[in-house]
Amino acid sequence: MYDILIKITRQPKKRGYQTDKLDKVDICAADYEILGLEQTWEELLLYLDPSDKEKTLRFKFEADRIRSVAGACLIKANIKRAFPDEEIKTERTELGKPYISGKKGYQFNLSHSGRMIVFASDSSPVGVDVEAVREKDWRIFHRFLTEKEMAMIESSGDPEGCFFEVWTIREAFAKEEGEGLGLIDKPFIVDYDRRVIEYGNKTLYFKTFEHMADIRYKVSICSPHDISGAELKILTPEDWDGLRSLL
Repeated sequence: MYDILIKITRQPKKRGYQTDKLDKVDICAADYEILGLEQTWEELLLYLDPSDKEKTLRFKFEADRIRSVAGACLIKANIKRAFPDEEIKTERTELGKPYISGKKGYQFNLSHSGRMIVFASDSSPVGVDVEAVREKDWRIFHRFLTEKEMAMIESSGDPEGCFFEVWTIREAFAKEEGEGLGLIDKPFIVDYDRRVIEYGNKTLYFKTFEHMADIRYKVSICSPHDISGAELKILTPEDWDGLRSLL
C-alpha cells in the first residue's frame, strides 16, 4: 500500500446487545431485510420525534423511508442505552453533524447504503461510512484521486472493492472532522499500512470492514484513538427487539 497525500477537491445493565465502556468505539449495522423492517417500518414511525417523522415521510421511495426510520431508531435506542435515566435531545452542527448538547463524552455518527444502516459511537468524535460495492466507472472520480490511489486501485485485482474502501475511508474522515465541504483544499496524508491519517497536528485512525449481505458492503470508521480492535456488530432480530424496547 502507499502513503498517500490527498487533497480533497469537493465527516446499570442495558437491554439489547451489550457494549464496552464509552472509551471504546461501538459500531453496529442493521440489514433492514433481515430485521423485517419492510413490514414494520410504518409502526416504527410512532417512536420518532416529529421532525424525524416528517423527514422520513418526505422521501418518495419506500427504501429511503425504511433507511430513514431505521437510522432514527438506531440513534434514539443507542442513546437510551447510554443514558437510560435522562431525557436526551440530539442537535446538529451548522454542517449537519448530529450531536448531544452537553455530552462531549458521547459522540455518534450514522451512515446507510442499500439495505445497510450503520451506527457508530465513541467517547471522541467519530465518523462512519458504508457503501454497497457495485459496478462503477470509478475512473470518472480521477480528479478526486491521487495518481498513487489510481495506481493502487488499478493494481488491486478488485478495483471496485478497493475504490469503495478508499472512498469510505475519506468519507468517514470528513464526517469525523464534521467539516464536510470545509475540507476542500486541505491536504491530509493517508497511511494505508499503519491505518492512520495525518491531518494538521492530528493523527487519526481508521478501520475498514467488509460485509456480505445481498451484495458486498465496505464500512469504514475514523476516530482520534486506536480502533484496531473494533468489531462490526451485525444486528440480529433479537438484538433489534432489544433496541426497540428502549424506544
